[in-house]
Amino acid sequence: MKQEISILINGKETNYSEDQTPVNEQPVHNDEVAAAIEEVNRGGYTILATSLKKRENFFKRKNELVLNKRTSFLVPNNGKGFPMQIVAAIMGAIVTGTILGILVLTVFSSDITEAGDKVTETSTVQTEKAADTGKSVTIRPIRLDFSALQAGVFSSKDRAEGVVKSIEEKGFSAVIFKSEEKYSVIVGIGNEKHQLDKFNDAYQKEMDKPLFKSLSFSFDQLKTPTKLDETYFTNGQILLQNTLTLSQMPEASGSGLDRTLSDFNKWKEYGKGQKGKWSERTTKAASDFEKQLEGAFLALKDSKKGELNWAFQQKVMDSLQSYTKLLATLE
Repeated sequence: MKQEISILINGKETNYSEDQTPVNEQPVHNDEVAAAIEEVNRGGYTILATSLKKRENFFKRKNELVLNKRTSFLVPNNGKGFPMQIVAAIMGAIVTGTILGILVLTVFSSDITEAGDKVTETSTVQTEKAADTGKSVTIRPIRLDFSALQAGVFSSKDRAEGVVKSIEEKGFSAVIFKSEEKYSVIVGIGNEKHQLDKFNDAYQKEMDKPLFKSLSFSFDQLKTPTKLDETYFTNGQILLQNTLTLSQMPEASGSGLDRTLSDFNKWKEYGKGQKGKWSERTTKAASDFEKQLEGAFLALKDSKKGELNWAFQQKVMDSLQSYTKLLATLE
């Protein structure tokens, strides 16, 4: 049986059979503005056609299938969709593929993470072994600058020690600092020159007039087992300088001294935890410095308003001497 289609051309409807011969022409209403294909059922085929003006979905016949543009799925020309089994199989394949992809990505990501962790652990072990084998690190240089009262400079240590003894018999303080084969006898130190004015006046009333001089020390290429040691050695300088500052302010030494003592105790406790990594020589020098600095704090507590505290000067100079010996063990 032949199929017939109806086409609207210039307001006239013409029917065509399969051999493309016109069957008849019928006038139609002028409100149709485009060609349309009528629904014709021939030979088991169905052609869907409505007026373009009224349609919501357009179906086009192609290779015995109809394309539904709304869903973009090809459907058979009998108007029925794909069987539910096929749709379920397609969706199942999509879900399965997605899950497998996630699993594969997870496995590879886990392998990469574990490999990174192994590298970190290896690095840590190597670092610990390096410390055990005596490898050291360099901390920043330490510069010490103080003003000092100098009683004399001697080429002989014995001569310098004799002068120190005579000074101490008069009730003054004195220590020996060696520099380039010379022995300097120092009777007072301060952070600034003006802090020594009163000590200078009192000293020269009974002894030869001392000289003001700059007492400087420089320590470079200091080696320690770990970088953490730097906190201990550099803060030793700060504590020493703060103690000298407090000695110039008796009226504020109460609360200020308590805060500085608190800092001192924390610093000392920190050093206690680090000493196990130091050489025997450094450990002994550190303990001596702590002892001398603690003695300076105790002497500072005994300060009396209006009186020069020579005992404090002795302890703070001993502390400076111990500190320089400590830093020398790191060079």
